[in-house]
Amino acid sequence: MEPDSASRLKSVGAGLLRWGLFLLVLWFVATQAQTMWDANRDINVQIDWKYLVAAGVLSQISWLPSTWFWQRLIELLGDQNQDSYPLIRAYFCGSLGKYVPGKAAVILIRSALAKKHGVSFVRASIASVVEAGAVMLVGCVVTVVFALTVVPPDAVPTWFIDAVPRESTSWSSLLLAVVLLVLAMPIVAGPANWIFAKITRIIEKRSQFVSSSDSGENVNSAEETGNQESPDPTTGKLTWQFLVAASLMFALSWAGHGLSLLLVLRSMNPEILTINAWTIATAAAAAGTSIGFFAVFAPGGLAVREGLIITMLAPSMGGPIAVAAAGLYRLASLIAESIAALILYVVRPRSGSDANRNHEESAA
Repeated sequence: MEPDSASRLKSVGAGLLRWGLFLLVLWFVATQAQTMWDANRDINVQIDWKYLVAAGVLSQISWLPSTWFWQRLIELLGDQNQDSYPLIRAYFCGSLGKYVPGKAAVILIRSALAKKHGVSFVRASIASVVEAGAVMLVGCVVTVVFALTVVPPDAVPTWFIDAVPRESTSWSSLLLAVVLLVLAMPIVAGPANWIFAKITRIIEKRSQFVSSSDSGENVNSAEETGNQESPDPTTGKLTWQFLVAASLMFALSWAGHGLSLLLVLRSMNPEILTINAWTIATAAAAAGTSIGFFAVFAPGGLAVREGLIITMLAPSMGGPIAVAAAGLYRLASLIAESIAALILYVVRPRSGSDANRNHEESAA
């Protein structure tokens, strides 16, 4: 078999596997959701739409810590003194790329838009990969720490309830999450820098290979030209102080996503605004979004996110409310991120600043 045919066959097989997994998960989640809904069909769900609007707006505001982290990473890699607005614009416009299977479109869109404003495409790509991994890993930590609050009371051992009263778990879980993140960062800094350097080299080599293939130049010449744009891994390091600040920012971000899901629940239940409900919503939002992100076969984590949110909300909120909340949360966040991306794409940064930056770069 010729190499091109083998490569094409492998690509088709990977695509079929990816879509097969997605359809299987979608069918399973839809079946479970239908079962939960039918079991309590007599429940009448009334929706207060103004809370859904607020939930959508808050879901986008909660990503601002990620834009801060992304910009800091780009500066750390060597692109200094970048304007914030072009990068915020690139970040939110690129977020819609997650609905393309594989999620690589997120990186490509963000990096391409950032490049138009003087940011190295390679550096922006590296920063996007690191940012996505970091925020989703913190989301997994939040999920694990808050898991106890989600577990039904009758499933918690009696000795633990006697030692830690149920009503105190919301505050203690929040405090524990913050303490664990802060204490872990000095330990994480070493491995994080190793991963940071590895990702930098991988993307740098791929960029050089693509550049040489497009231009038809040999590898040596491609390396010479690629080094002009490629980031130097020694430009900066991820200090533990920076990682602590980032972790706290990400914890704040997940708290915002939890509050966004809580507002979705409030749109159906006027008595839901409690600290315990906020903790459960935060765990559900963090689990659904972060684990859904790592499910690369699902566009935008579709079905995976909804399945996890339903599973985590159902024990305390009831099946129908959990099913409705998962669907409405997706709807509110999708509409909000689409509107945000559209507005930011239309409202372009001032051309004067771009011209000055291009002039400075050419002079340098």
